[in-house]
Amino acid sequence: MAEITAKMVMDLRKATGLGMMECKKALSESDGDVDAAIELLRKKGLAKAAKKADRTANEGLISIKKADDRHGVMLVINCETDFVARSDDFQALVAGLTDFFLNADVPSTCLGQAAPVEHLDNEIKAIPYKGQTVGDELTAAVAKIGENIQLGGLVLERSDDANDYLQEYKHGNRVGVLVCLTTGKPETHQNEKFIELAKDIAMQAAAAMPRVAEAVDRDGLDPAVVEKEKEILTEQAMAEGKPQEIAEKMVMGRINKFFGEVCLIEQPYIKDDKQTVMDIIKAVEGEIGDTIKVARFHRFQLGS
Repeated sequence: MAEITAKMVMDLRKATGLGMMECKKALSESDGDVDAAIELLRKKGLAKAAKKADRTANEGLISIKKADDRHGVMLVINCETDFVARSDDFQALVAGLTDFFLNADVPSTCLGQAAPVEHLDNEIKAIPYKGQTVGDELTAAVAKIGENIQLGGLVLERSDDANDYLQEYKHGNRVGVLVCLTTGKPETHQNEKFIELAKDIAMQAAAAMPRVAEAVDRDGLDPAVVEKEKEILTEQAMAEGKPQEIAEKMVMGRINKFFGEVCLIEQPYIKDDKQTVMDIIKAVEGEIGDTIKVARFHRFQLGS
């Protein structure tokens, strides 16, 4: 049998756009003949998968699963059409990957990510899965299902702190949220008032769409984002012909309004817009006699 070199595998990957494991396997089956390997992959339908990679994939599924109140996963797998998203094959793919990621050994950079995973795409796709890799599994699914299928987002929450509590929420099939709250004592997690609050905060994150996902409060905002907003607001005030002193006061008022739009706990509460989310948290703290803090939250939306 011919020796399968790294260069042969790389050449086949360039020619087909497929993963390393699929290319190596095809070369082994074709005794190192690259042309025969390409033909073999074409017969399997895998070579077609690479050609679909540039097609828009804005549909799909958001899957959320918890192992317990401190360990959970939220996964987005995108496809091209809602028809495929509802198919048994696609749903089995998403369910299998969700179960896998719940306990998978993953790079630490994958933990607690609030944003889509473009910057981690290669790391995640390289994780071993079913004797191949996650990337190979997605490529095989493209060949089988016939649409572009992509990893759209991944959040892994794994906390060893007994005071942490993970609340999930899905709004229909298009929005998914994971919120991690921290209390002063673990027994608070059994309190009905706390459970109701946790669900309401998750619904808030889904419905009110904080524009800066990592911003629980204004301290969590990137200073550059705040400075840019102040710059824009100052130019707007000056364009209105306001004196410098008046313009500065206007900017302060408008920047506070900005915080109320993009920071989760400063937003108007969706069930009573005369109160903020922080007001509701403080009220529940008083009722149950414990501290409650929103540690972080993650929000994914199909087509965003």
